[in-house]
Amino acid sequence: MFSRPVDQQVIFGTFFSDRHLDLLVIKLSFLLISFQISFFLNALFYTDEYISKAYYNNGVLNFVSGLPKSIYSFAFTLVITNLLRMLSTSKKELLKLIIDKLQDKSYLNLIHDKLTKLKKKLIAYYIIVFFLSFICLYYVTCFCAVYRNSQKYWFLGCLESLGIDTSVSLIGCIFLAFLRYVSIKKRIKYLFILYNIISNLL
Repeated sequence: MFSRPVDQQVIFGTFFSDRHLDLLVIKLSFLLISFQISFFLNALFYTDEYISKAYYNNGVLNFVSGLPKSIYSFAFTLVITNLLRMLSTSKKELLKLIIDKLQDKSYLNLIHDKLTKLKKKLIAYYIIVFFLSFICLYYVTCFCAVYRNSQKYWFLGCLESLGIDTSVSLIGCIFLAFLRYVSIKKRIKYLFILYNIISNLL
């Protein structure tokens, strides 16, 4: 009811979703910190095991060797960004307030209270983002300075993580769109309820 599958994909959600209740500058900051966290985690999970594999394979790491690291990075990035998303947006809450309380006499006061809470959330969000950005930049800079010969494989691992994120999000969008279509077309109430539960959880 209050979200669309495209909103959950970080790139498409930034540039192709409506901006009535989500400012573009917040979406861009969220996109940037998502990339930073992904790059940081790929460096963090670049353990001695991966370096040993490259050493015994004449300095080459194939796609399969780096896949577990990319999956770990994707999973942790997903958890962290979902927590940050809770601070960066109140779109669902604002939509619910607009729809349910529009005729309420104290509507303006309710909106004012909600926006005051959103302001506090955004202040906390940007403090956390600034702190995380500093840690990510510092660690990645140190990693690139120490592991100069591994920078290419680290970067390819980052691209793998972003590819996994995009693929999972697109598959999720297609599945939710199909679920919604079937539930409406066949008038299956329980499927529509399941669609709303999954989309709200995401």
